[in-house]
Amino acid sequence: MTSTITRILVPTDFSTTADAALDFAKSIARTFGASLHLVHVFEDPVVAGGFPEAFAPLPPNMRAALIDDANTQLANRVSDAERERFKATTKVVGGLGAAAIVEYAQEHDIDLIVMGTHGRTGMAHLLIGSVAERVVRLAPCPVLTVHADKTIVKQPQRAYLPEMPTQIPA
Repeated sequence: MTSTITRILVPTDFSTTADAALDFAKSIARTFGASLHLVHVFEDPVVAGGFPEAFAPLPPNMRAALIDDANTQLANRVSDAERERFKATTKVVGGLGAAAIVEYAQEHDIDLIVMGTHGRTGMAHLLIGSVAERVVRLAPCPVLTVHADKTIVKQPQRAYLPEMPTQIPA
């Protein structure tokens, strides 16, 4: 891990929560001059289901259409100006959510992952689980989670204290 943030990974499922995380990541990237890696994990239903007895693969043309749609949605998340400013890349990767995100972070030497969390609790958390929680546990770098209902508070210009005297009177 580096002492500064130069590469930020933003996994997205195209939800409002993921969009809030992307907005937050853009603010961080602007501050640190970091690049953005926007990634969508395409979980093939056969792989995600894990029930070989009920194997029903997607027709190739349907799978390709879903991946094309994901690429289009990714491209729409960053403007051309942002793509240039943040050296932003977009990619659809295959696999299972958390594992694919962590693998991408390792392969691309990511310094920070910024991702949305739906904040599920109770039975929903038990049954559905939390991709964000698994990423936090497995990631090779810090992970910042963002809730969709939180707004980003822009800080006013920083106020600096005058320099301290070299000697403080006793």
